[in-house]
Amino acid sequence: MATEENGPARPAADLVQFVDGRRPGIGVRSLAVDGQGRLARKADGTRLEFTFEFLGFLFAVRMESNDHSGHMRFHADLGNLPYSAESLAKRADALAIVAAAGRALGGRVQTTREQRILLFEEMRFEEPLTPVVLMSSTVRLLLEAQPFLELLAQVVEPPVAAGHANLQEN
Repeated sequence: MATEENGPARPAADLVQFVDGRRPGIGVRSLAVDGQGRLARKADGTRLEFTFEFLGFLFAVRMESNDHSGHMRFHADLGNLPYSAESLAKRADALAIVAAAGRALGGRVQTTREQRILLFEEMRFEEPLTPVVLMSSTVRLLLEAQPFLELLAQVVEPPVAAGHANLQEN
């Protein structure tokens, strides 16, 4: 059984303790993710970058903030469009899902010339980024994209899931 002292609950407890004890006005620019994946204060710098997995898709986030404004950029690799030779039906379904997601999410889901499916989002704020802004913006994007990601995962193998499958085969 994991204890709060050394188990999986420790990073969550650290985050709760950090948020609970944070001074008013502390911004994301003063935060960093340490080697153990914990959120920690840093002395200087205005950039925070991290990745996370959601439904088998890998998301990357870059944030920059100063005392007056902030900028967040989300990027997700949603996999490759299936080739027609693999499955004409899966390719047609994937293209229909990407088109619907692109319309519903304001063009944020697109395919590249190399047949990669990508999701992008950029947000600008007229205030410093705080942990609350970071989390709420991330969750909002995921909730908006979730129905399309769930459908897409049925016809396109998510990159992270594909990586796990390759590791298990070896």
